[in-house]
Amino acid sequence: MGEELFTGVETDRLGLGDLRIKQHPAIFKFTVDPILLAGFVRIRPQATVLDLGTGAGVIPLWLTGYRGLERVTGLEIQPEVAALARENAKLNGLADRIRILTGDLRTPPAVLAAGSFDWVLSNPPYWPVTDHLLPEAPALAQAKFELTCTLRDVVAAAAYFCRNGGRVGLIHLPGRLPDLLCTLRHHKLEPKRLCLVQPKPGALPHRVLVEAQKAARPGLKVLPPFAIQGADGNFSPEMVQVYQGKQLGAGTGDPG
Repeated sequence: MGEELFTGVETDRLGLGDLRIKQHPAIFKFTVDPILLAGFVRIRPQATVLDLGTGAGVIPLWLTGYRGLERVTGLEIQPEVAALARENAKLNGLADRIRILTGDLRTPPAVLAAGSFDWVLSNPPYWPVTDHLLPEAPALAQAKFELTCTLRDVVAAAAYFCRNGGRVGLIHLPGRLPDLLCTLRHHKLEPKRLCLVQPKPGALPHRVLVEAQKAARPGLKVLPPFAIQGADGNFSPEMVQVYQGKQLGAGTGDPG
């Protein structure tokens, strides 16, 4: 894409506040998933945060622009996508609070030190490459399928970068929850909070949010299911709150 990266980009609203995001037609457009993850985690403004596979920078933008975090680092393997994330940070006046690095989480840049982050987040590729036909667009294929990293790779990197007592937040498919929980524990990341996400009340969950703590004692809190839409087909009041930049679960009995 090179010099054509910012030619023909679309600028869209990100949430219900003032944030905007540029997206390229050849790059996988963001979904609600990183927004759900950004709303799910309970992070102090002063915490150090790393977003693995940051894409166009949705999570760094959301956490700094809406949740008041002072500094978020994003790591992205695709150079053209990382460039777009940097452009989005500039677009929103957040370039001094968002650092976007280009690199592979399996062989990370030397500037990222082990145990140096309070929180590590990821909205990783969901499907093994054998499960479905791959999209023709390379950027889309890498975003959705485990072409450049597996679930184990993501969790291993999260454990490496997270300090002892720090936290890891992930969103994934409910069908892979056993793999996710087992892999977290294998890497000394103890699951602490779990929330199933439904498209609407009564529907089968299609996403799961998990928070784990490094080198912690066992003890998992399962939150009430979170519905994106209400029975009327419109966004649920809780989802509207998330889109406004509030924490997921606010007012639903999860004090954090």
